[in-house]
Amino acid sequence: MIQSKKISLLLVLSLFFNVLMAQSCTKAGIDLNISDKMRQRAIDFKNTIQTQQGLRSSTYIYSSRTIKKYIANPEELVAKLTLLGFTDVYISFDKPGTSLYIDLSWYKVFNKSAHNNNIKVHALGLSNLKLYVSDEVVKTDVDWVKSYNNSVSAAERFDGISADLEPHILKADYPNRPAGLTLAWDSENSYGIGKDNDLLLKRSVEVMSLAKKEMGELTLNEALGFFFQPRFDTGLLEWGGAQQFLKYCDQVVVMAYNYRATRVVEMATPILIAASDYPKSVSIAVKTSLNTLGDDGPLTSFQPQGWDNLITSLAHIVSEGKKYNSFRGMDFFEFAGFEIMWESD
Repeated sequence: MIQSKKISLLLVLSLFFNVLMAQSCTKAGIDLNISDKMRQRAIDFKNTIQTQQGLRSSTYIYSSRTIKKYIANPEELVAKLTLLGFTDVYISFDKPGTSLYIDLSWYKVFNKSAHNNNIKVHALGLSNLKLYVSDEVVKTDVDWVKSYNNSVSAAERFDGISADLEPHILKADYPNRPAGLTLAWDSENSYGIGKDNDLLLKRSVEVMSLAKKEMGELTLNEALGFFFQPRFDTGLLEWGGAQQFLKYCDQVVVMAYNYRATRVVEMATPILIAASDYPKSVSIAVKTSLNTLGDDGPLTSFQPQGWDNLITSLAHIVSEGKKYNSFRGMDFFEFAGFEIMWESD
């Protein structure tokens, strides 16, 4: 009888070990070798973003901050994304000749592994500020992704392009203003129909229209400043409404960067309302990083408040977002910062 109990106990322990291993592996069989705390945090995060209940969730992945970390093992990165419940990624796809260029063989492995784990892959693009003065740049950006897709198998292709065209950075003193651009964003003096802010947003919508014509089966999304919609709604802008972008984009991402969940909801709500004719078309993006371009430090990021606060905050944001039929899910800027939070003590 004692021997039988020992055998039963060993079987139970063995089953428990196998369950834990299964939770830390993907279909590719990658053992992440992560701590019990990280494993539990992944479960809590996945439950909170509700991707198993039909919502979608993406994270931004950049060459300098994440791809180079996983340059030798893209499947490990996919394993982590899968464990956390992400359904999509927005990932750098830089052209040859730039310091951030990554060999195309890496994307073949990453994309195929992502698709094997039901993750859609969107190439980051359409962010070149020359788009404000040239139609040709639209075609160049789209053709770069299409050319890659045409050269690889179906499983290795990108699913879409994630645009990040931000007119509000084009202030008069911005150092990287494209030659020939006469318009300048001015938050104090240039709101009003037909003024510079309005015309820059008009061009942003035009770029999405031009891009969609070139994209074929690729999907398109665009990141939007949260402050466009309220001014569109009150008549300070003729352009910049979510509904205008959604004529050409499959979805939009509202950059609701703040460290307080209630404020994130306030920032996202006007776009969620405006997009009511486009079900599941609006993702709410929050920041999990520090020291990024345009960073306003702790005021915009959840990172300083720690992991537990992130989960509590996300639960509130998701609950409020689900009140609107346009809510698609949560996006995270960006994975390197998120990973710091996930790994923290």
